[in-house]
Amino acid sequence: MMVKPKIFIGLLVLLIAIVSVFSYAKSNEEAKTELAIGKEAICPVRGDKFTITESTPVIEYNGKKYYFCCPGCDTEFMTNPEKYIEQIQANKPEKTKVDEGDIDKEAICPVLGDKFTITESSPVVEYEGKKYYFCCPGCDTKFMKNPEKYINQEKDEPQNKGKEILYWTCSMHPEVKADEEGSCPICNMKLIPVYEKETDEGSLYLNDRAIELAGIRMVPATKHHLYIIIRTVGKVAYDPELVVAQEEYLNALEMVMKITKGSSPVSVKRAESVVEKSKYKLRLLGMDESEVEKLTKTRQVETSLIIPENESWIYANVYESDISWIKKGQEIVVTTIAYPGEEFQGKIRSINPVLDAKTRSVRLRIQLSNANRKLKPGMYVDVKIEARYSAPKAMEHKGGDAQKILAIHKESVLDTGTRKVVWVYLGDGRFQPREVKLGPGGVFYHEDRSLRCYPVLNGLKENELVVTNGNFLIDSESQLTGMAAIEYGGALGVEEKPDMPVGHQH
Repeated sequence: MMVKPKIFIGLLVLLIAIVSVFSYAKSNEEAKTELAIGKEAICPVRGDKFTITESTPVIEYNGKKYYFCCPGCDTEFMTNPEKYIEQIQANKPEKTKVDEGDIDKEAICPVLGDKFTITESSPVVEYEGKKYYFCCPGCDTKFMKNPEKYINQEKDEPQNKGKEILYWTCSMHPEVKADEEGSCPICNMKLIPVYEKETDEGSLYLNDRAIELAGIRMVPATKHHLYIIIRTVGKVAYDPELVVAQEEYLNALEMVMKITKGSSPVSVKRAESVVEKSKYKLRLLGMDESEVEKLTKTRQVETSLIIPENESWIYANVYESDISWIKKGQEIVVTTIAYPGEEFQGKIRSINPVLDAKTRSVRLRIQLSNANRKLKPGMYVDVKIEARYSAPKAMEHKGGDAQKILAIHKESVLDTGTRKVVWVYLGDGRFQPREVKLGPGGVFYHEDRSLRCYPVLNGLKENELVVTNGNFLIDSESQLTGMAAIEYGGALGVEEKPDMPVGHQH
């Protein structure tokens, strides 16, 4: 009869143990809220390396997440978490002291690959029973974050093995060139070798380590809808001159109609000449052909140009740098301080064919609804135009969305004033400078963010990798004012000097 209480006590202890484990460990679904998708991890149970995906089992225990290579490992972990955590700690890299017997020996830094002499102060990390020495503080910290990466890198055959060293240079001062190993005369840093490049003519070679140290990032050139928001000041039109010109045009049309068939050819020709001149005057005052045709059909003068009506006209100017974004029929939004918080919707009906030489701008004629006749002629307004870029006819894409156009990030472009150059990654460590033809700068939207960009009209293909970060360093390394300047005339170096009249000097 005493056995049953013992069994009961045993089950109670087991239940308490299980509850205690689950009190510290969150379920898969709770812990998955911040999955490190795409990162590498090591399974605490099997010790296998794998890449984390959306379906990766994960458990949060004592505030730390543990990822598992497959279903089943997470269940096994839950039976005895401390056991597997101890196993992880046993394989964790740890900083340690330099062995006296290793002092003055030569070693190669697993992170930078530089050869150095071990001293008492050299950083050293012990991992899986082996000691790794580093050339400087910081390299050991990088190694401890991902030891397998640098161990595999150490095992790989050197990329430059068997290649001839062309010269030695400084990573911070690429203008320094030396025939033998030594220190930089400017910053005293150790010179690095530059090997013969097995690349295409005009391209630059960088190994994986150099790319990582320079922080070079590349983004594919892709197609997007490009936008720009143009803000300008406008005025509710008070334009009696245009009203008079419309009346003159209608009178000239009426005169032509009244001329009988028996009239002399001279009279007919004179009347038709008056019509054409009146029509030409309307065009100069801002009306386009479609508006003139509408006036011809309706025979109604736009009296809203002088008195408030249910529809009003707005005159607004945009600078010539924005003209390529402006199209007839675009919708606009108008606001005014007279009615805070209220918006008036309208459309661009015509674009003046003549540029104002003083302001370097063109005038837009905008028609909008004027409910309750709130907008009065002569009133100032704020005009907002959200324009979408349209590719030139010759650049329109076949198939798909014709409004999408190839675009690159603004940071990718090295603008010399006479040309625009980007660096394209060809693969295998090769970078090539490419001169491109670009459209006006705008933005595209990605994940609720607006990114500054340029439309590409020529020089790039879709999905080519373009350098967005580190292009100035690559440009410096390539020394475009020297070797590559022969082809491109200098990206950030020598500029073409314009011809000057004889005797003209600065």
